[in-house]
Amino acid sequence: MVDETPETPDAGSTETSGTHERHASWMELFFDLVAVAGIGQLTHLLHRGPSLGDVGLYVVLYLAFWMVWACITLYGNIARDQTRVALMLAAMLGLGLMAAAVPGIPERHATTFAAVYVLVRLGSEHLWGRGKIVVDWPTVQLTVGVYPWLISLWVSEPAKYWLWAVGLVLDLWVMFAVSGERMLAEARKRLRARVRRAERSPRFDPGDVPEFEAVHADPAHLGERLGLFVIIVLGEGVIAIITALGGQAWTAAVLGLAFAAFVILAGLWALTLLFGFVPRLMTEAAAGADEPWQRIMLTHCGITGGLATLAAGLGLALDHAHGHLSTGVGWALCGGAACYFAVIGLSGVRSGAGWRWTLVWPLPCAVLAVLLGFFAPHLTALPLVGAVAALVIWPLLWETWAAGKWGNSSGPDRPRRVPRGSAA
Repeated sequence: MVDETPETPDAGSTETSGTHERHASWMELFFDLVAVAGIGQLTHLLHRGPSLGDVGLYVVLYLAFWMVWACITLYGNIARDQTRVALMLAAMLGLGLMAAAVPGIPERHATTFAAVYVLVRLGSEHLWGRGKIVVDWPTVQLTVGVYPWLISLWVSEPAKYWLWAVGLVLDLWVMFAVSGERMLAEARKRLRARVRRAERSPRFDPGDVPEFEAVHADPAHLGERLGLFVIIVLGEGVIAIITALGGQAWTAAVLGLAFAAFVILAGLWALTLLFGFVPRLMTEAAAGADEPWQRIMLTHCGITGGLATLAAGLGLALDHAHGHLSTGVGWALCGGAACYFAVIGLSGVRSGAGWRWTLVWPLPCAVLAVLLGFFAPHLTALPLVGAVAALVIWPLLWETWAAGKWGNSSGPDRPRRVPRGSAA
């Protein structure tokens, strides 16, 4: 939304722009579902060893899906009621084609995946209109990272995948190296220089001079979108568990495994959406805090990546409920958990929770998850999933106690505790 333009109430609403509470639209929710469905397709890469190349390709493909989702999500957040439905549907179609291409990678469809990614990213660059600069997240308009993908259309594997990785690294570099405010100031400076040269012409018309406008994200609405994406990722995990359970004989061990998997997903839901990153973001947005969006978006990318990988590992563990797990399944489960805990810990330190809190559970849980990954091939599914469930239950018990939810206990003091009800 442009800073100077007040929000227009929805049609038929009697609320003013100052009191109107904005929520995710049906189109935005539909778009999220398509994006997460694509991420869910990446599970097949974890069925094998996996080799280091498989893991790298998994990360690259996940980042590609997330980057497209983030760009289109930010567009919908800023455009509000002026969001062009046809363009959103076209982006969804692109994500659907990317998702359909995933099972054929690396053997086939890699070029198709890259071509659609390039089209969607370059298309999203032109969604904002002339003279508008997204100062909160310049990556959405600076598509320098797309050009290695474009070059990859004429390159064979494995160099193709290295070009993809280079492109995504460039996007991440732009995320932190380029300041939206500085980009806006430089654009206005260049415009003033051109105007001064044009003023010498007798045909100069001041009315033809364009203006650069700074556009900003709606923090509360974007916080809700980030949270909804987390919920949909966890929902995909529940679907994977139910699907795998339906294909197994229901022995006590299999039912115990399914219950432990559900406990993990429910615990991660609580840690993320009741005590974690998303409620803190929404609380700070309501208070007018100036949190860097680059850090917020990167944290969301890491958290959802860990959750998606862990959820895929749970489904694969249920598929192999009997006998020892493969290295790939073990690392999908434990590596996803380690990534989640590590990102949560770094986010907590940067937000003011401090190292003491990080040493209570984020860091120990991340280390233990990595150790479990090394032992996973020597374990069956039930003890491994049970151990990961314990890693989730411990921080959940700590957070509920620290929040004063154990009777009359108030728990230890912790900086920047999210008030009760802020995650509603």
